[in-house]
Amino acid sequence: MKTEASILQPAPPLVLGAGLLLWGWQNHFLVYAIVLALILESAHLVNWRWSTSDKEFNNIADLSGVGFFIVVVYIFFTVRSQGIYTILAILPFVFFLIVMTQLYSEQGSLKLSVLLVSLRRLEPDRDREINKNIDITLPYFMLCLISASAGNQRTLWFYVLVCLLLGYVLWYMRPGRYHMVTWLTVLTLAVGAGFGGQIGLQHLQRSIEISLMSVFDQFMWRYRDPNRVTTAIGSIGRLKFSDRILVRVKTKKKLTRPLYLHEAAYDSYNYGVWSATKPEFTVIDPDPGGDSWTLNSLTPANQARISAYMIKQTGVVPLPSGTSSISGPGIIEINRNGDGTVKMEMRAGWISYTAGYADGELPHWQPQASDLSVPKAYKSDFEKLANALSLYGKPQEQIVQTVKKFFAENFQYSLNRRVIYPRRNFLYDFLFVHREGHCEYFATTTVLLLRTLGIPARYAVGYYIDEYSNLEGQYIGRSRDAHAWVLADINNKWQILDTTPSTWVPYENARASDLEPLFDFAAWLRYKFSRWQSKDELEDEKSGQFQLLWLLIPLTLILAWRLYVKERIRTFRKEASANLEMALPGMDSDFYRLVNAIEGQGFQRATGETLLAWLDRLESRYPDIRIKQALKLHYQYRFDPRGLAGSARQQLAKLVNEILADLKTATV
Repeated sequence: MKTEASILQPAPPLVLGAGLLLWGWQNHFLVYAIVLALILESAHLVNWRWSTSDKEFNNIADLSGVGFFIVVVYIFFTVRSQGIYTILAILPFVFFLIVMTQLYSEQGSLKLSVLLVSLRRLEPDRDREINKNIDITLPYFMLCLISASAGNQRTLWFYVLVCLLLGYVLWYMRPGRYHMVTWLTVLTLAVGAGFGGQIGLQHLQRSIEISLMSVFDQFMWRYRDPNRVTTAIGSIGRLKFSDRILVRVKTKKKLTRPLYLHEAAYDSYNYGVWSATKPEFTVIDPDPGGDSWTLNSLTPANQARISAYMIKQTGVVPLPSGTSSISGPGIIEINRNGDGTVKMEMRAGWISYTAGYADGELPHWQPQASDLSVPKAYKSDFEKLANALSLYGKPQEQIVQTVKKFFAENFQYSLNRRVIYPRRNFLYDFLFVHREGHCEYFATTTVLLLRTLGIPARYAVGYYIDEYSNLEGQYIGRSRDAHAWVLADINNKWQILDTTPSTWVPYENARASDLEPLFDFAAWLRYKFSRWQSKDELEDEKSGQFQLLWLLIPLTLILAWRLYVKERIRTFRKEASANLEMALPGMDSDFYRLVNAIEGQGFQRATGETLLAWLDRLESRYPDIRIKQALKLHYQYRFDPRGLAGSARQQLAKLVNEILADLKTATV
């Protein structure tokens, strides 16, 4: 029973269940929505209620708030910028407990201070706001509609159902002073205007979403552009690469040499920027069965299970050099361009796929004119270097060995970038002056030098994998393992040529953070949970993004246990109080029968009022002098350590019986 009128009207019958079903349908939580709807709507069919105190309401609200905070932090930590839609989609789960508690409580509503923590500091006797009641069933219904929109499948039925539900609620709450025709006309106009407005908002939302997501993604996860890459050549300062794990590789056998995970290749260079002159991608048809794709005719002697993070549903994926086949659940489409860059359409987040590759072999790409192009600004510098190394007219194998020896013996790996002046030739400075730099310098100069000598070559980027994680039982690639190397066509056979001094790996590892093991453990936990979650999604898309019902079940059990324990404590206290009363002297006095009879006629004692003061107040209504005589005997029996003798006890009982008989006669 409500102690005070609620600020908000309760939700109409069945509207909570309908809102939950709409939410479940749109977000693939339909099974859970049915369970939650039955629980809430059953409150109208059962009569039993919990006696829930304000403190318990506060505890449940706080529990829901803490759970919501944990979920928000986890989602943004794993899903990043796109997690806002996931958060909206799970709100009915988060606030279900507080709504269920209200519906099944004796109060039928909750105080405003339950939702507003600031009001809890106010004094109930002086501040009326804390005593105001609120019914949250209608706000919860609106929350279900908002959460349903987060998973909106963009069908006309969604808008129709939303309008029908809102129309039902408005009809239930409509003011009686307006004619029905007027009310329906206004509602129809509002529905029509809303339909037109939401189409415009969809276009606005799409444009804003694309802009914001692109900005966030640049900071959250690295995205490989298959058409263009900007190097750090010519910049100043010091390059810093993090320890963050970006890719994982699981092989059946231990690697005997580092694995080059190829992401993209480029054939055109100009002032620090490599680009692809022919960026067009072609679709690779799947093999019979539809779960594997063949890229070339190489024999896949090895297999590697690769896990990488996709910030979009389509993106470039790292593959072992010489990959000839790709397979894995959830792959929708695979595309490839002429430089061997592979794009995969799958889904956003952590993905896994299996690559079959030929160790030490590369596909045969037809060399293009761009594979021999050297920009005019650099042509004379590389001709000078080729002459200095006496490379003209030498066999291609000898050229390659000489180039590798030249870089290995005369250069140092460094991430320190010197001050660069305007119009300075950065590559000239690297080759003939300072002779130190990072992998982008070595790969770029090697490509241009080989092209100067008539050897087709391309600039390749990806990961250099050689670190094995005992914790994960697989190889890992960090941000600092991002690498650049050369693809060269030596005697009509494409090969990997890496001229970066081998000291670059220990150089990078020596600068790892002391907290790297701790970060790795946290990253492994996030990865394992993400893979478990992804497996559930692939097995049953309708299971939703989070199995939040398993979070809801223990919270509900905790609530039920708290209420059960409270009821047992209350019963225990009642029994203990009754036993205590019987143990006190005089609590079995016959005078209490007279007290109960008078109170039964509607004359209640005030809290803290003594029996003598109470009877003095009722003296005009009960003038019988025997009542005061009986009270005197009662006080003696109740408080005198000697109590009453047997005859006095009988006299008290006799007086009470006579008074009760007269009261009964007077009432009749």
